[in-house]
Amino acid sequence: MSISMKDRVVYISGGSCMMARGTATAFLEEGASVVLGDLRQDLLDEAKADLVQKGFLSEKISTTQMNLTDLATVKTTFDDAEKAFGKVDILVNIAGVIIGYYKLDDMREEDWDLTFNVNVKGLMEMSREFVKRLKARNAGGSIVNVASNAAKVCFADMADYNASKAAVMNLTQSMALEWAPYGINVNAVCPGAVDTAMLRKCMEESIRLYGGDMEEMRKTWGPPQLGRLIQPYEVGRVIRFLASEDAVIIRGQAISVDAGNTRF
Repeated sequence: MSISMKDRVVYISGGSCMMARGTATAFLEEGASVVLGDLRQDLLDEAKADLVQKGFLSEKISTTQMNLTDLATVKTTFDDAEKAFGKVDILVNIAGVIIGYYKLDDMREEDWDLTFNVNVKGLMEMSREFVKRLKARNAGGSIVNVASNAAKVCFADMADYNASKAAVMNLTQSMALEWAPYGINVNAVCPGAVDTAMLRKCMEESIRLYGGDMEEMRKTWGPPQLGRLIQPYEVGRVIRFLASEDAVIIRGQAISVDAGNTRF
């Protein structure tokens, strides 16, 4: 199925990560222009070079530095995006953190706060700034928030991450409800085991704490119905659909994209 994104501008937070690159690929191949926002310019340059190597035009890809723990950069990053392409039509909130594995009794307050400041507050402020600009030009748009199947099933020793992604899932419903009158559609995706650097970091930490083997873990962490890890581009295609006009009757939903691991 082809979903035209011609003349659409997509801002992707967490823009240097593998999930963002897969998502950018999905939008670029249908004609969109893409803005990648993240902390480090060197990693953004690497992400852009990776996309150009795939055959996408350099002028269709812009980068901008932003930091979700420094909310002043939320405004400047959208300023950068508008300087590059004149507008932003679609916001994909991917940026997020996993601090590590902790029992609730051992969790530090600063780790809990950082998780919520990035995964929830930062996402909310990005969305509010985006919507403010849509309203200023009397335009509709789409937001897709990247939550996690951890929002639905809860993983051991990850209470801060689980709770933050559940908050994203609920916040998505509030956004959809409040911003629908302005022509803005909001949904979320809840990925499972996606083959990214973040997942590998989780695997390494799990091996350190609980033992195991990386190769075996790659097999067992992959959804059984799929028989392998999910690829970032596969999630990106779902995000692209939810951001399109074809998804106009899907609103405030948190779509599980974990190959059947979560049955709701």
